[in-house]
Amino acid sequence: MSTSSLRHSAARPGSPHTPQQQLRSANTSFASTTSPGSSFRNEDDAIIFEIGARWLRAGFEGSSAPVCVVGLGPEESRRAGDYRGWIEGDSGARPPSQPINAEDWARDYELWRLDLRQTDIGLVEDKIERLFREAYNQYLLTDTGTSRLVLVLPSLMPHPLLSSLLSTLFSRWRFPTITLLPSAPMSATAAGLRSALVVDLGWAETTTTGLYEYREVTTNRSTRAMKAVVQQMGRLLSNLALQDSEEEVLSNDISVGFKYCEEVTCRLAWCHPDADTEVTEEQSSSVSIPSPENPGQEFIDVPFSRFAEPVEKVLLAPDISEHDLDDEEKSIPLLVYKTLLDLPPDARGTCMARIVFVGGGARIPGLRQRILKEVSKLVERYGWSPIRGKAVERQRERLAELRISTQSNGEKPPVKATTTATSPDDEKSDPSQEEPEIDFVEQKLRRQNKDTPVPVQGILREVESLGAWAGASLTTSLKIRGLVEIEREKFLQHGLAGGTRDSEHPVPDRRSGLRAGDRSSWTLAGWA
Repeated sequence: MSTSSLRHSAARPGSPHTPQQQLRSANTSFASTTSPGSSFRNEDDAIIFEIGARWLRAGFEGSSAPVCVVGLGPEESRRAGDYRGWIEGDSGARPPSQPINAEDWARDYELWRLDLRQTDIGLVEDKIERLFREAYNQYLLTDTGTSRLVLVLPSLMPHPLLSSLLSTLFSRWRFPTITLLPSAPMSATAAGLRSALVVDLGWAETTTTGLYEYREVTTNRSTRAMKAVVQQMGRLLSNLALQDSEEEVLSNDISVGFKYCEEVTCRLAWCHPDADTEVTEEQSSSVSIPSPENPGQEFIDVPFSRFAEPVEKVLLAPDISEHDLDDEEKSIPLLVYKTLLDLPPDARGTCMARIVFVGGGARIPGLRQRILKEVSKLVERYGWSPIRGKAVERQRERLAELRISTQSNGEKPPVKATTTATSPDDEKSDPSQEEPEIDFVEQKLRRQNKDTPVPVQGILREVESLGAWAGASLTTSLKIRGLVEIEREKFLQHGLAGGTRDSEHPVPDRRSGLRAGDRSSWTLAGWA
């Protein structure tokens, strides 16, 4: 045997193997092409939590949808030794002989309430800790406190609730920083908009927020929301359960289960797209649903038109005049119109053509079209003038009658003189025959921006959105720091009092997210 062959056999390994460089390239191609379901997450990716009054959505940045949606209820709040969830025959429906107050009926399914007079802050902190532990241990499957944390919250959140939330996260986990992002701008971002009117049909309240260039210009709220719709549906089902016993439950009492009522609301609640077309019970087809009295064994037939009554009565309030409504209980069309009226004219024209509906109530069939039609009627009736009253209405009626009479006679309406002395040139000139003045600057701008699309303005139009969580995921994936960056050590020392309350929000730098010379302080921005 030659020397070269001996040297070659001695260098040969005992078992076949693949070179490291080839193995690495093969694995990379396999992960990218052969296995589309496999994904590798960077440890620096932020974890985004959207927190509401009932649900918590969690996921990683860059995703289009959250990984999980976690909620609370009596079953999730059970202690050790509590076997009510496994008791035979427990269908979640209360017997009709045990009506319960509507406010206490939904209390066990809420994470918190905006009315802090009836809220146990310590219980809220325990619920928050349980939801975060469940999201991390069962769905996210990552170490708590190692990744950046981003919270998507409404800007109208009370300070005691915000302080309790941040204290729980900072004290029970070691998050270095927490970033706060407002819900309304994130919903507009998910729709691809910089300016919009965001209508959030949430659980406890409905908020309308006017945004202009990602800034919240004005915000209005109403207590007419999905909680009141579910309660009204519960009263309707309670009366259906007692229709054979010749008695009705009290106006504020409910005798059916919460889960049963919420399921009926999610599946069957709807709204008339047009107020002029009403569907009677004779014209409506019947729907067979489980009996509210015994949902596990019996079924009843209910006209489909009955399931539109709670939505119209609560959210639209057609039978109540405007002057009988409080500022905090305006109907949804009136709330949208009032928010548009509060905006400046240029921002109003942009926002009214970019109306974004989010929240659980936005999924009710026919509701969004009905709101836009009702707002259009308010604009035709009142215009964009905030002046109201009987004298103004009588004046408008006289002008309408005068216009109709002059058009029928073929005469020109009289023009009221605004000055005491007029010149001969003014008497000869006719405004209707004058040629429009030529704006040379406007013509030059149009020639320069010939290929630029003209933005839509001045019409009522709806724009679809993926929601606040998707907008926060998109914003966080751009690696731009938010206005509210709360550090753990500073918050544990001073709490919310350590945040500055500037009248003008600081303009963030692209790299640091803070103003020059102001790296030692943080601001509450929209939560101030």
